[in-house]
Amino acid sequence: MPETDKTSNAHSLFKSGLKRKTLLLTGVLMLSIITIQFALSFVFLGIAFRQGTVHVKQRIDTNIKTAVETLISSLDANYQLYLDGLLTEETAVDIAKKIVRDTRYSSGASGQHNDGYFWADMADGFCVVHYNPNNEGAMRWDMRDQEGTYFIQNFIELGDTGGGYSDFYFGKPGDENGSYKKRGYTKKFEPYGWYISTGNYYEDTDKAIHEIVATNRTNRFVLLGISIFIVVIGLFLVSKNLNSVVTPIIKISNRVHKLSMGDTSTGAFAITSQKDEIGELHKSTVEVVSILHKLLESINVMIVEHEKGNIDYRFDTEEFLGDYKTLAESVLELADFGMRDQLTGIPNRRSFDNRLDLEWKRAIREKVSISILIVDVDKFKNYNDTYGHQQGDVALQTVANTIRESIKRSIDFAARWGGEEFVVLLPVTDPDGAIKVAEKIRAAIEHTVIPCDDETGRRITVSIGVSSQVPSKKNHTGDLVNRADNALYKAKETGRNKVVQCMDDNV
Repeated sequence: MPETDKTSNAHSLFKSGLKRKTLLLTGVLMLSIITIQFALSFVFLGIAFRQGTVHVKQRIDTNIKTAVETLISSLDANYQLYLDGLLTEETAVDIAKKIVRDTRYSSGASGQHNDGYFWADMADGFCVVHYNPNNEGAMRWDMRDQEGTYFIQNFIELGDTGGGYSDFYFGKPGDENGSYKKRGYTKKFEPYGWYISTGNYYEDTDKAIHEIVATNRTNRFVLLGISIFIVVIGLFLVSKNLNSVVTPIIKISNRVHKLSMGDTSTGAFAITSQKDEIGELHKSTVEVVSILHKLLESINVMIVEHEKGNIDYRFDTEEFLGDYKTLAESVLELADFGMRDQLTGIPNRRSFDNRLDLEWKRAIREKVSISILIVDVDKFKNYNDTYGHQQGDVALQTVANTIRESIKRSIDFAARWGGEEFVVLLPVTDPDGAIKVAEKIRAAIEHTVIPCDDETGRRITVSIGVSSQVPSKKNHTGDLVNRADNALYKAKETGRNKVVQCMDDNV
């Protein structure tokens, strides 16, 4: 092609309004799409980082809690040997001490193996067992760490309330005189009155979090660098465009920037009517903002409902398309996992705690009675040992279904408390009403045949502790739970398969 023809075609392309606009709009569309992707990616990277950090902390917390509970299970098995007459009391205690002193586990910290250890204290602060001979046998009630915290007293208080976490400073194996911040978990072993504790050093947790921080920082810098490079190219092209094209792009960019800052509430924006790519971009941006706003609003409503104990609340995912629908369905799955017991399908303890707090406050306002039942499957360990854990799971599912079918009011709430224990919350229910419901549940379970692979069926019984109270601001939910737990202990102590009610601090 002659050189003059090439020059003429190029000049024609530049002078053609539609072609020139199409060329420039292509660059602008790339800029806008990349900006949207960058904003969303930046937001989701931040969310992923926060979730990763939370996950690390929760994983290590769960690890030390599970370690304590597993150790206590071993102590329970050893104590059962004594109850069965296979061990003397002195031998059983010596074995229990050895279990606490010698058991090790991996704390979950990066690069650490079998670094976790346990210790046991009495209610008066006497250290029964410790890997360090200088601590074992010492009275530590008044021991304080570098911040003045009476951490031994905290262990005792946590153990008396069913177990919990605490922060304190203590030495390390090999550096017993040092002072390192720890995250500990304590739970009481009732038969001996031992407060079993273990913990993880914060510096180990921080190492795992720093790895996430470094990865997140690298990803953001790479994303930011690529985005800046493309934005510069896009801005260079936009700078050559006509004012009629630049103006709507600026409006769209401003709205996308607000979206990147988490603003999905600002309403739609107007631009000069266009029926080309600019108009389509404007429409798509408005739709993205609208969809994200609707999705976040739906999630927030669901969170509020779940905090009220309404864990069956779901929003309609059919309103969303494509990846938005997948994201909405994933959120529902995560919410269900976090609030519902995966074996039995009924609410879990976290859901129960939320509901109890809500109903407790309501009972204080309305000055009405509130009751709870703690239901424990009798001799469940023997059942598991005899018929297998799979049959044990079927038994727990049957108990859960029977409890759920036995409570009829919409305000009543049943949840899995943990292991073979279940809990039932009965708002606006006096002691007589609570006893009736408890007896109904007990009888229903006693007469329920549990399906089994050999088609013969199995039967189990439960013991139930009942506690009722008209709460005031001076009380705490833990009082109600502890009395129900005491009543349950009395029920099991006096023969099982019965209901025992506690009206005050004494059963």
